[in-house]
Amino acid sequence: MGRRGKALRDTRRRAARLEERERALIVTEGSKTEPVYIERLIQELGLTAARVNIAGDGGSAPISVVEYAKRFLRNDPDFERVFLVFDRDGHTTYREAIDEARRLRPNKNKAPENQSIEAIPSIPSFEIRYRFHITGGRKPYPAGEGVGSPARDLINDLKDLHPCFAKYDRASCEAFYDTIGQFRERACIHAERALEEAREPFEENPSTRVHLIVRKLQDMAKKQNDGN
Repeated sequence: MGRRGKALRDTRRRAARLEERERALIVTEGSKTEPVYIERLIQELGLTAARVNIAGDGGSAPISVVEYAKRFLRNDPDFERVFLVFDRDGHTTYREAIDEARRLRPNKNKAPENQSIEAIPSIPSFEIRYRFHITGGRKPYPAGEGVGSPARDLINDLKDLHPCFAKYDRASCEAFYDTIGQFRERACIHAERALEEAREPFEENPSTRVHLIVRKLQDMAKKQNDGN
């Protein structure tokens, strides 16, 4: 009985240590749009820089984000959660990136046993996350020859949706983060519903999986605070 009790305590201690050291890697296309939003969220949640690494050097195409993540993880594989953030927009490598992300596997010799690697696409672009803060409307943004940039069409709609987006230029969310921050839970719910009602995975238009990152960071912050 004594040995069983000790084994249970040891198991709990190991689990606690794993939660304590849990780290996330977020690889993004841009160096401003996505990273600034995520950095502000991390600051708001009180997460330490040691817990979350944002690599905003993934390049402008979806497949380049996946390839960058591969190289990054070869040198530093010690992350429990890995998120690959990219846009659908009019990119020709979108489907290739989704397939390649699915094939990514943890380095068995170096990565944590519970490492998870997940594609986080937005259709048409990351800005749909901002729109979901204000409305759950599902207006699609089709891509195709002669259609133009779906992301640009979304941004034009965004500017008309709320005064805080009037001068939006993709450079940063600093001008409106505090305004939309209070609606973060609403944005997550709208994104979840869009995916629940979708018929074909990773082709939902419009949609975003950024809420999966938000939920994970919230969970990490709660564990961090509970441990203090």
